[in-house]
Amino acid sequence: MRGPEPAPEPTMEGDVLDTLEALGYKGPLLEEQALTKAAEGGLSSHEFSELCIWLGSQIKSLCNLEERITSAGRDDLESFQLEISGFLKEMACPILYSYWEILKIEVQAMFDILGIPKSTTSDILLMLNQVESKVKDILSKVQKSHVGKPLLKIDLNSEQAEQLERINEALCCEYECRRLMLMKRLDVTVQSFGWSDRAKVKTDDIARIYQPKHYTTITMAHLLAAREDLSKIIRTSSGASQEKTACAINKVLMGRVFWTLKIEIIVQLKKKDSTL
Repeated sequence: MRGPEPAPEPTMEGDVLDTLEALGYKGPLLEEQALTKAAEGGLSSHEFSELCIWLGSQIKSLCNLEERITSAGRDDLESFQLEISGFLKEMACPILYSYWEILKIEVQAMFDILGIPKSTTSDILLMLNQVESKVKDILSKVQKSHVGKPLLKIDLNSEQAEQLERINEALCCEYECRRLMLMKRLDVTVQSFGWSDRAKVKTDDIARIYQPKHYTTITMAHLLAAREDLSKIIRTSSGASQEKTACAINKVLMGRVFWTLKIEIIVQLKKKDSTL
């Protein structure tokens, strides 16, 4: 007997459609086949260029950008490409930059967070040294136990760092199916929140908050910077933990469920004994 066929895996086009719908897009590209066909045509596709213009207008209003993507440049493909290029450049889109320029953007973000004056140098190593000096200066002003000891107490060389990246990629691939399954369960749960009439008017607000949570913000840098306190495993089912987290509702609901299950088990056992 054949088992149930596995559900089709989510596609990148499906994710894009979900995002467009969450953003409020009402155009003709809300079907996967139409979106795929338009994307294959690129900027020569009228629907695709209209989608680019619409997305540009939404982003411009939110980010207060100077550059814009206009319908006037659509008739001239080269001008239209220049408009999109200028728009993405103002957004510091990493696709337009080389590897070193991407690093500069990330290091400059560190400068902003740490309050370091904007650097005039283009030397990445010099900029990183400035970041290191600033971090050491901040750490010198707090207690030694404030940050804690690192879990990883050795410095990785370039070969070890590359090997660690490969291990991370392998683990990501191995757990991809499980992650997608959990995300689908979460999607269904979140969608159920909007069934009530009162929640239907909040659909856009829920999507705006929830959609960014689809993608992890944890990187390899977080792993390398982990402190010893993360290695402490706290048993949430221990007596001490339950004593501090118990409340009246637990006693009512969990107690009723427990006794219902216990009675059901006893009934089933008695039925089994009577048939022997």
